[in-house]
Amino acid sequence: MHNKTAMSKARNILPTTIKRLYALSGNLCAFPDCNEKLFDTKSGTNISNICHIEAAEKGGQRYNPASNDDYRRSYDNLILLCANHHKETDNVDMYSSDALRAMKRSHETEISKLLSNQNILSKYPSALSTIISLLGKSVFEQSNMECPQNAPNPDEKISYNNVVRYKPIIEECAMYQGKLNLIYEEIEKQGSTKKDAVLQEIRMLYWKEKGKYKNIDEIRANADNIIEKIENEMWAIVDNSANSTGLDFEIIGFSIKIILVDAFMRCNILEEPPKDDSK
Repeated sequence: MHNKTAMSKARNILPTTIKRLYALSGNLCAFPDCNEKLFDTKSGTNISNICHIEAAEKGGQRYNPASNDDYRRSYDNLILLCANHHKETDNVDMYSSDALRAMKRSHETEISKLLSNQNILSKYPSALSTIISLLGKSVFEQSNMECPQNAPNPDEKISYNNVVRYKPIIEECAMYQGKLNLIYEEIEKQGSTKKDAVLQEIRMLYWKEKGKYKNIDEIRANADNIIEKIENEMWAIVDNSANSTGLDFEIIGFSIKIILVDAFMRCNILEEPPKDDSK
């Protein structure tokens, strides 16, 4: 009875998690160079497989006994593949958990770049405002979390913090900072504190992650994982109200990335490079 309950929960994936998976997949299998579309809008045929990176239950591929069912059914532990590549990745010697996570990240990075090139925000002009509103529900009392007056050069900050995986995402989404600034300015004119709430929320998430590491060397070694963790936390906040926004999860995900990158540029995520007083 206990085993059946555990298996049921690990495979009982939340609807918001499923929507997020499909939204960030670009409707393509995550396996490298696979152009198999997961869903045919004309026929309604869905050939995708929602695959557990670490198996849902004991005996499955890459099962991790130290994990738990909530993680096993979480977005972090799931990847969308076509049926053929689902079968191929059953080869655990060739496809470890880390290899599949890297595959998923690489695929989603490429999809983010495609969305940026398509200027998807033009189709949903109010999307950023909506996501800012959802993220800014909690206003922190702290008032001493100010960004430096002169934000560092993004390239210098990327290099200093050793950001690798998120580097192309930062470069793609940075172009939307001007649009986001205009939205923040309009919010401030209306007397709202949501801009500060959002940035402080993200800053607090970073401080929470930063506390896990002893020094800047450890932070630099884990920079991409830190950003990813904060992005997941932002998704968790938005997920609770996502169904009420009327927005596709594709645009929600892209908006979150823009706000995340803006917070990085404003020094609310990762460390500011040391100043060169000789200049």
